[in-house]
Parts: sequence; structure tokens; C-alpha cells
Amino acid sequence: MAIYHSRVKIFSRGKGHSSVAAAAYRAGLLLTDERTGKRHDYRRRGGVVESRCVVPEDAPDWSVIPAQLWGAAEQAERRKDATVAREFEIALPHELTDEQRAALAWELTSALVDRYRFAAQASIHSPDGKDGLNWHLHILVTTRRIDAQGLADKTRELDGGASGKVEVEWARAMVAQVTNAHLAAAELGVRVDHRRLPSQAAEALAQGDLAKALALSRQPTQHLGKDGAAMVRRGAHSDRADGNERIREENDATFEAMLNAIVYQDQDQDQDVPEDPDDQIVRRKRRNAAGGDGPVVAGGGGLEVHGLRGWSGSHLMTLRIPPMSELASNDSLFAQARRLWLDEAVAAISGRLQATRALFEKGLEWLSRGLSEDRLRSMLRQLVKHLTALRRWASEWKRREGAERRAMGLLHRAERALKDFVETLPRPSEEGLADWARQRGRRLAAIVQRLAGLKKARDELTPQAEKDCLEQLGNSVTRLEALSQASVDVAGGLRQECDADSDPQESQPPLNGLPAKRPRLH
Repeated sequence: MAIYHSRVKIFSRGKGHSSVAAAAYRAGLLLTDERTGKRHDYRRRGGVVESRCVVPEDAPDWSVIPAQLWGAAEQAERRKDATVAREFEIALPHELTDEQRAALAWELTSALVDRYRFAAQASIHSPDGKDGLNWHLHILVTTRRIDAQGLADKTRELDGGASGKVEVEWARAMVAQVTNAHLAAAELGVRVDHRRLPSQAAEALAQGDLAKALALSRQPTQHLGKDGAAMVRRGAHSDRADGNERIREENDATFEAMLNAIVYQDQDQDQDVPEDPDDQIVRRKRRNAAGGDGPVVAGGGGLEVHGLRGWSGSHLMTLRIPPMSELASNDSLFAQARRLWLDEAVAAISGRLQATRALFEKGLEWLSRGLSEDRLRSMLRQLVKHLTALRRWASEWKRREGAERRAMGLLHRAERALKDFVETLPRPSEEGLADWARQRGRRLAAIVQRLAGLKKARDELTPQAEKDCLEQLGNSVTRLEALSQASVDVAGGLRQECDADSDPQESQPPLNGLPAKRPRLH
């Protein structure tokens, strides 16, 4: 399932941090800090899928060049304890395709740039674990706004205190909202939620979703971080990893005990129970029904677990389960359709989309005036669906070529890692040979894995695969144009009705939910 993770951290010169070093590491670049003269070379690091600079529309051209942007950011700060950069670290759903994750990443970055008017460097990182799930985004931002004259005043609203908490909460909510919009556009049934677990559990209870409420009533685990994750991969001891494992075990025990307690609380107390005191199953059921000595606690006639307090089994079982609806608002669907229409891949083939262009120019406005909310929502959902499919196939071949280049780069880095290891650590004598062999074996396994990845990428670049992509693109164009033409025809009829019934001098309102400007992307 998609996992929500979002946090903000700062880089302080007083703690020895450098925005130039942070930018080089996250983007896999060679950057030189002109203030100190130190070179930061991370060109050989793996895991960087793509990196872009996103700046306000009126920012100078040099602001989209990382070396110049972060050099200017360092020079703008005079204090020896200055905050030189901030970072928004965000999880990206592994259920999305590479292209869909990239679109989500740039939209999240653009939303932050729109709000705070700073310059940002967004870098997508691939998972570093075996499960392949930890896709994430690093958005490194300047601590100052940027305009046509360059870096300007500080973004003090993010410094902390009451206003800082409000802004962080806005950012967390925005990440969840935009992520869910992209998951819905990809027709995936998963969603993320930025709220704390107790708040989610309380809402699930209010809606009568008992299973979800119990699943959310768990103790949260702690974020391992890159160092802790590396220790776990090496098999080393980690207090935090051990603590997380204990928390997961307690959560599982609590969930099972809560379900058992609900069942046995609601059963007739006079029913026959086996008398054997040595029967551990019976004793466990009795403890659960009584509140026991495990994670479930009896108090005031109710059961208490993390996030669910004061609710008895009978209370939980009497909750009514109402029907659920996840319909997006028309304004958000308008904005989503507009973003897809303005996408670079769709814009490249816009000459084949005459009916869709007419729909965006005037048709959507007239449909929003004349159709009922439900009919308009249905039409917009179909439009978003077809535009999403079109964007996918319009960029599919380019994505495959990019996947081959990334696979080749990963293979070269794995081969260089093995070569460097052998050169710097020659084969030892009997003492230490086992550890040396294990380290060498991990690097050989990485090469095998990268070779398999490169083969898979090249298998998707055959002439037949290219023909299939073009065929799918043509089908997507046909389906979208058919939908758009039908909608344009309906809009034309509504316009004639409106013209007959309204003042021709009356001004026409703009589309709801459509942004006036978009940030520049490099």
C-alpha cells in the first residue's frame, strides 16, 4: 500500500552543513563551494533517478543552474550560524510508474514554489532496499525568496513557532492531497493520509469502519534513516530497528487481542467454558475478555489501545457502517485535466487533438454552466482518465529509452564499485578473508542485478515494442478525440441555449480551479 511520509529539516552552517554539499549529494553532481573552495563530488553515487530546478516564473535564468543557485545561496548568508537551506523529504508511491512519479514530484515542488516563492532543487531517488518500495523525493530549497533581481528576503514564516507549525501542517496536507489526486488519476485504489494515527482511527470509528479503526490503532514506528537502514542491511545491531520490531509485535498482539475481546465481551456470559486451568488458549481468551495483562487494558468497562480509548467491544460492534464515497470535487478535476493538457508530452502532439483543444478553449466553460454537478463530474472524470492514458503513451517510448540509460549508468557504477574495492582492498591472507569475500560478493551480486535490469530495459526497446507504443498512442488519441467531440457538441447546444436566454454583453467567468501561471521547470 502507498505510505505517507513527509518531513522538513534545515541545514545550518553552525553545524557544519553546506547547501552546496547537500545539493551535490541529492542530485549526484560535482559542485564546488566557492565560499570555502571545497569540491563535493557525488557523480558516482547511485539512486538518483532525475533532478530538476524549479523556480518562480520571474526568477533569473541562472537560478536553474545548480552550481550558480547554491553558490549564490551560500554567499547570501553572512552569519556563521545561518540556516543555508531547507529540505522537504517526501515519500512517492511505489504503485505509480516512473512517469507518474515524476509528474507527482514536479507538481509537489511547484506547489511549494508557488506558495513561498523560493528556488528549489527536486531530486527523485530510487529505493535502496531489496523490497523496491522506498521511492522518495528530496526538495532542497533556498531560505530566501527569489525574484528578477535574485535572492531577496528570508522566508521567516518557516523559521518555527506558531506560524512555522501552521506552514508545516499546510505542506503535509498539500502532499497528501496532491498524492491522492495522482493515485486517483492512475486509477489506483490506494490513498495516503497525513493525519496522526489517532485522528485517522477516530474518523474510521465515526464512519463505522471497525477493521480500519483497529488497524490504525497502533503505535507508530520510528524512522530508521539512511544510517540505520544501512546498519540493518549489513546485519549490524540497531536499537531503533529492534525497537520497531518490538512495536510491530505489540501491535499485532494488540490487534488480535482487541478482536478476541470484542467477540468474547459480546457473548453470553453464562455459556459453558472448559474448566481445564492448564488450557492456555482458554486462559488467553479469559484474559482478553477481562482486559488481561497484555497490551489491551481494561478500564471503566471499556478496552483501551493506542488511538482508541474508552471504547468497549459492545460499543464497537453496534456501530453502523455508512456507504463511502470518494468522488473528487469538480474544481479539482478541472485543475487536474488542465495540468494534463499542459503536460509537455501531451503538448507535443496537440496538433492531433483539435476537438480536445476546442473543448479546453470554450467547451469546458459552457459545460460547467449547463450540466448538473453529477453529469459534469462524470464527464470530467472520463476526460482525466483519457488524458492520463494519452500522456502515458505519448511519453512511453521516451521513458523506456531513459530507463535503458539509467540501467546502463547503474551497471557502470556497480562495476566501478567492484573495481575500486579490489584496488583499495586487495585479497587478504586467511585472517579477514571471510569478511573480504562477503563484501566482494555483495558487489558481484549488485553487478548481476544491474545486468538483469539492463536486459529488461533493452527487451522493451525492440522494433515491435515501438510499433505497439505507437499503436497504443493512436488508440488513445482516437478515444480522447471522440470524447472531446461529443462534449464539444453538448457544449455548443448549451451555448445556444444560454445565448438565447442571457445578455450577450454579460461577461464570461473563468474556469474554476485553474492556475493563472505555472512555475518554470528546468
